[in-house]
Amino acid sequence: MITHYATNAALAHQFISKRSELTIEPTVNTPFLRYSSAHQLLMIKGSSVKPDMHEFYSNALETFKTELRDSDRLKVYLCFKDLNTSTAKVLFDLFKYLRTRALRGTDVQVVWGAEVTNQEMIETGRDFSEIYELKFRFLTDLDF
Repeated sequence: MITHYATNAALAHQFISKRSELTIEPTVNTPFLRYSSAHQLLMIKGSSVKPDMHEFYSNALETFKTELRDSDRLKVYLCFKDLNTSTAKVLFDLFKYLRTRALRGTDVQVVWGAEVTNQEMIETGRDFSEIYELKFRFLTDLDF
C-alpha cells in the first residue's frame, strides 16, 4: 500500500492525484486529515480554524469524490475540537455530496465526534445530520 504523509496541504497537493492514501498532520489551525481509497475512508480530527479552509480541504475532497465515485460504501469520520465558518462551508458541500450518494443507494456512514464537554460541537453535528437527512453516529469520549 502506498502512503504519503504531508505536513501541509500544498505539499499534499503534489502527491494526492497519484496516491490512494494521504495523511496530513495537524497544525494549530488545521486538523489531522487521512484519506484512504482502500478503506473508502475520509477522517478529519482536530481544530479547523484557518481563514481559508477550502484551500486546505479541496484536493483531498476532490480525490475522495473522484476515486470513490463507484464505491457502494463511504465512511467519513469528523471529529472537531472547533471549526470556523470557512470549514462549515466545506462541510455543507461535503454533506450535500454525501446525501446525493445516499439517495443513490450508497451506504454512507458518518461518525461525528466531539469532546463530551463541547456541547456546541455536538449540537453542530446534530444540526448537520438533520439538515442533510444523514444518519450520524455520535462519539463523545474523544481525546484531542
